[in-house]
Amino acid sequence: MLTRKLPTSAWAYTIANEIARINLVLALFNLIPGLPLDGGQVLKAAVWKLTGDLFTGVRWAARTGKGFGLVALSLGLGMTLLTGTLAFIWPTLIGWFIFRNASAYDQLTTLQEVLLKLVASNAMTRDFRVVEANQTLRSFADEYILTDRQNPMPYYAAANGRYRGLVKIEDLHFVERSRWDTETLETIVRPLSEIPTVEEKTPLVEVINSLEELNIKRVSVLSPAETVAGVIDRGDIVRAVARKLNLAIPPAAIQRIKAEGVYPPGFQLVEIAKTLSSVTNT
Repeated sequence: MLTRKLPTSAWAYTIANEIARINLVLALFNLIPGLPLDGGQVLKAAVWKLTGDLFTGVRWAARTGKGFGLVALSLGLGMTLLTGTLAFIWPTLIGWFIFRNASAYDQLTTLQEVLLKLVASNAMTRDFRVVEANQTLRSFADEYILTDRQNPMPYYAAANGRYRGLVKIEDLHFVERSRWDTETLETIVRPLSEIPTVEEKTPLVEVINSLEELNIKRVSVLSPAETVAGVIDRGDIVRAVARKLNLAIPPAAIQRIKAEGVYPPGFQLVEIAKTLSSVTNT
């Protein structure tokens, strides 16, 4: 039996028509007003424009996306169970994809809002020591360095009721040991004006960016009177954010972050802080 072959032009028309139909379906699907779809981006921009609040726009779009994702997921699972076939597996997978990504947007927005509400004073601790600036290097080494070896913390030198600056342990190595009995901390202290500092009201986003840009372990927090009010390291930042989000992080985990100077995996505070800085500065 002979079969009639379609001409090449007919095959090309059929393929082009099918591709156009698929693209139309995808385009209409992508216009659904919920994140992470393009329609969600449009909704986010519209709500942002109306309310003047970026986060309100993201929340609306994210919640719409979560709602649509749940509907698609439920319908897909329901039809799959009713029919006993995998014909409706794609709506199920698409619904799960949309719900998961919309939830991620919602969680990210919550974290961004929390960061913007926190300032340095919310995260700082008083885990530092104030030592006498007029004591000798030998006295300082014997009294503090040896005893605090298991729990090192920053030292600030003060004299006559005024802070002289920060004492860096490594600076002792630049002074010959034979002079430790005569030289005082005044000779190695680093003035507060020459070390990285922030004010108590400095946004925590700026503190995070400063730690990364300067590649330092901690930063000093100054009071309005130009005295040392506290210190902040990455562990302090994680603890402050977790407290605001009602997340329970074990003290041992916080101490590990402090010691390693690295944020835990998944806690993308550096990337978020950079994004917030670019948004707030525009």
